[in-house]
Amino acid sequence: MAAETQVPIPWSGQLVLAPGMVVYHGPGGDSDPHSHNAVQLFWSFDEPFRLITEAGETVSRSALLPPRVEHSLECRSRQFIGAFFEPLGPRGSDLEKIAESSAGSDIDGLLPAPGSLSVSDPLGIARAALDGLLPEASEPPAMSDHVATALAYLDSAIEGKPSLEEAALAANISPSRLTHLFTDEMGIPFRSFIVWMRLRRTVDEIAGGANLTEAAIGSGFSDSSHLSRVFRERFGLSPSALLGMEVRSEDWPD
Repeated sequence: MAAETQVPIPWSGQLVLAPGMVVYHGPGGDSDPHSHNAVQLFWSFDEPFRLITEAGETVSRSALLPPRVEHSLECRSRQFIGAFFEPLGPRGSDLEKIAESSAGSDIDGLLPAPGSLSVSDPLGIARAALDGLLPEASEPPAMSDHVATALAYLDSAIEGKPSLEEAALAANISPSRLTHLFTDEMGIPFRSFIVWMRLRRTVDEIAGGANLTEAAIGSGFSDSSHLSRVFRERFGLSPSALLGMEVRSEDWPD
């Protein structure tokens, strides 16, 4: 009798946080309709996936999606990369332009051959993808002192209830002026960035050994139900999926 083929558990791979990005590598799965503030790379090394947006459906092994586009995914790949790039992360500003022009279509011709990559190095795979997509990328614009101060305030206040007014006070400008500066420089509205920052903090908390309730409180959510609702809205998954992954933080590779 032939041995049964073991079916991999969806979303049971590695999730790595690095400055400006979050990278998943491992078995793919399905996600409910959702949207978020990151540029997302979908890349399968074997079976094609099905990506559904308002513009239609794409069956492919690679795609790039701009921020704030509602989408869902059907994926049976054993080797799937899902990389989330913040708009002003490493070359994120230029990447967003490529994502807008490609509009979810196949981008295999811009990516390196999967056989040339180490599947044990998700960040290395993400950097190789960026090098293929942006061989001559420009540097992101310099950040103003006002926005840098607002970000420092958010980092210290994210476990509580950060506000635009307090951030503007710390930056010594009006709330309306900070709103415009922040959106222009970060590519994300201030309040949306708070949610994104809390979700990243949740992943960091779980990487440090926290359970979902501890991670929710440590990230500024009112409770695990609040975290679950927001996580599903942004990723189309329950945050309990994180508990089946190997979650860790790393520096951006040199």
